[in-house]
Amino acid sequence: MREDMFKVIVERPRWGSRHALKTKLRHDKAPGRKHATGRRMALEQHGYTKSLNENLAPLKRYLMKQVGRPWSKVYSEISEHLDASSTVKQHVRDHLSDFIMIKVTVDREGGFMAANHWGRPMAPDHWWAKLYVDPNDGLIKRTDKLCRKLGLKHYRDTLRENRKRQAHGWRHDHNLRPLTETRFLVKIKGCWYRVDTDHVPSCKFGHSLHGRALVEVLSKGRSDEVGAWRIIAKHQLNKKELKAHKLCND
Repeated sequence: MREDMFKVIVERPRWGSRHALKTKLRHDKAPGRKHATGRRMALEQHGYTKSLNENLAPLKRYLMKQVGRPWSKVYSEISEHLDASSTVKQHVRDHLSDFIMIKVTVDREGGFMAANHWGRPMAPDHWWAKLYVDPNDGLIKRTDKLCRKLGLKHYRDTLRENRKRQAHGWRHDHNLRPLTETRFLVKIKGCWYRVDTDHVPSCKFGHSLHGRALVEVLSKGRSDEVGAWRIIAKHQLNKKELKAHKLCND
């Protein structure tokens, strides 16, 4: 670990350090009170006080590079530069559990388990950290590789697939080509049009429209009846635009 890791992590100012003006901190307006600390006055007049604002990305990158090394040695290096004598340094050390599952156990059947923040045991496919400490050899290993080894599908992969499926959901219909979230190429009565909307097309219940349903709505121009959005522009593509998008009219 680099020697200036602590300075790199806490290089940003604390969140809320500039919210309370000095003039308001100097003059206490509360009746019947002569003295009050700046922290108390800032809390009363602004509703919040300062909080830590660490830049934990360097610590995360450091841990990702330690895959295959013993956790005991890695933790010794971290403790050398982030000792518990400082409150801020100890607070940074508390964030280690956000990036690596340290307390991992193996049951009688060979299954890996680790407790969440509330103490409830979880299987590797629900671990939030990308790294874990193997209880068998004490080495730092990747969570995704463990899931593939056990035949499990990590929840991050499931979320990633759902986002891709949602992004490509409009492409199931051959009469629709989404350009952006509010601009589409729609084939209406054998001719291609570019249709612009003011918001993302959705039905009156707030769900996004996809596929054939979106083609029908954009073709008929009845956007006001299905959601809080409307069509603001509609243009038939010319020969140059059709060639650019590799399309052709019937």
